[in-house]
Amino acid sequence: MPKNAYGNLDHSSVRYVLHRLFVQRHGMYVKGLEPGSETLEGSSPTELLDNKVPAYVQALFEERLSGRGLGMHEIAILAATLEHLIHNEAVGRLEASYQAHGWSKDETVGKEQVEDVIDTYMVLFILGKNVSVLTPEVVLEDKANMLAVYPTWPDTQKFTREVKQEVTEANAGNSAFFHEQFTFSASTQIVEEIGERYGRWQDSECLDLKRALMKMEEADTGRVPLKDFYGNALGGAWQFTESIEYLRELGALDETDPKRKSVIISNYINAPSNCLASSGLYSVCCLNECEALLGHVEQAIGEPDAKPQSLVDVVGNLPSSTVTAPRTVSATMRNLLEEVASHHGGRVPLHGRLFSQWMHHAYPRECPYPHKSGTVTPLTAEEWMNERGGSAVAEVEDMQRHVDEFEAHARAAEDLKPNSPLMWSAEEELVVTTTVRPGGSLRWLFSVLGKVALLAVLVSGGVSLRHLLGFTAHQKSVLPYSGKKHFC
Repeated sequence: MPKNAYGNLDHSSVRYVLHRLFVQRHGMYVKGLEPGSETLEGSSPTELLDNKVPAYVQALFEERLSGRGLGMHEIAILAATLEHLIHNEAVGRLEASYQAHGWSKDETVGKEQVEDVIDTYMVLFILGKNVSVLTPEVVLEDKANMLAVYPTWPDTQKFTREVKQEVTEANAGNSAFFHEQFTFSASTQIVEEIGERYGRWQDSECLDLKRALMKMEEADTGRVPLKDFYGNALGGAWQFTESIEYLRELGALDETDPKRKSVIISNYINAPSNCLASSGLYSVCCLNECEALLGHVEQAIGEPDAKPQSLVDVVGNLPSSTVTAPRTVSATMRNLLEEVASHHGGRVPLHGRLFSQWMHHAYPRECPYPHKSGTVTPLTAEEWMNERGGSAVAEVEDMQRHVDEFEAHARAAEDLKPNSPLMWSAEEELVVTTTVRPGGSLRWLFSVLGKVALLAVLVSGGVSLRHLLGFTAHQKSVLPYSGKKHFC
């Protein structure tokens, strides 16, 4: 990542880094960090701590961010704090599950009972229930109706039981699991491990969705003609029924040729409409395959920007789940990369909209198209309907009309192959847009005393001291300002 004059990261960079950390490590899309939740410059990652940690702890982070920015150790502490909040939320959900069955946290439960309470826990998690306002009667009613509202519920139960068995075997000598009589602590370990694995496990459904869309894909474009998208639904499939208006707000609609509208596979898969579980802090959505591809590019380049030819060489030898390598990068794609570099003194920033746009066309089925900020509003279907007042599901008549219009245009053109221009716009948006310069009265809020105070608060709340000790090593010396950005 590009750094500011002090070798640290600012608000937008910290949000960006934390988002990618939680997606890659846990498969979690933390609310308030995900792209599109706010403008990159307009919100602080510390807002996630509102009303969840002592105010002065949040103030320490915020003032440091607003001054010299956050360094590696401070970002690690912030990440550990967020993980601790996620842990607390899981414990609260498990307590609600115990209460729904009339059990106390102080008693042990048997094998079948712990499986029953884990089922209840997963119902609350998948349905995104607010446990603070639930009654045992409502919880058990939701559980009884789970198969009707979530057809893959038996697969989820099989997954959680496999995790429970693995955790139990790994703790064979632990008294909390003695003779398969599980304490609340043992149940907590199990549900935390489920949370760690669930995002990647459920991604199999997303891959099935991707395969279904690719069967309708047009000419390796990463796009499905709208007539085929809706035609599939009209043919009896339960999927692919989103309305035009909702697809547009999701950023999944390509209208480069208004008469040949198409659905962008990568944007559709990674849209909030495909999030399968939600808590107060995060959602579990389809894993963005582009994250791994970008991570490989970053590792190969080792800098926050690169010469166009260096990127061509890396991407030309980088396969994806649907793109083979080595391959020859087309002249059109090379020219686009040169165009991006011309905006930035001959180098291409890796963390900007234009390079993301280029990566979309290099890997159209894996990398979502990055719309300009403010042009789309990705929301879940429920959120969108509450905000817009319309329906996220298209009427049968509307789907048939779009199919007919598409076919009429194809007959008039006497050409069924796409001839639309590439979906490309030259507007750049960088994750890092400003450089902090020294000046004014800055307090060293993360001095030794500040760190010790922060650690005391976190540890008193239950955060493992062993985990945090590694984050409190002595900071690197502050780089003097030279008018240039400093990189790792």
